[in-house]
Amino acid sequence: MTNSSAAGNVVVCLSGAWQGEATDPQRSFHGAVLTSTLEALPVGEAVEVTYRDSGRRVTGPGEHGTYTLRAGDHSWTLSRFTQHASQAGQTRDDRAPASEWEAELVSG
Repeated sequence: MTNSSAAGNVVVCLSGAWQGEATDPQRSFHGAVLTSTLEALPVGEAVEVTYRDSGRRVTGPGEHGTYTLRAGDHSWTLSRFTQHASQAGQTRDDRAPASEWEAELVSG
């Protein structure tokens, strides 16, 4: 099921894992869509999520960097990319295959 956030943004569920060490600037998440109502992001579609930091010291939380979700010819900026709430409190390696993640797409 695709949800909406309190801000009205679409939230989709992905299954996959990060590839690379947390300190590697080329690190990326690779997986597939588990739930989505977006035509451009169908269930089963292969996805990649990357994070790019601002490259400078910042003070505000909105200035740290950007997560981007890519699938085919489409890309979306994410306001949030987190492991599914059912995984909360568990010891885990975010590079483990097939863990569930939630991506909140910025609308507009």
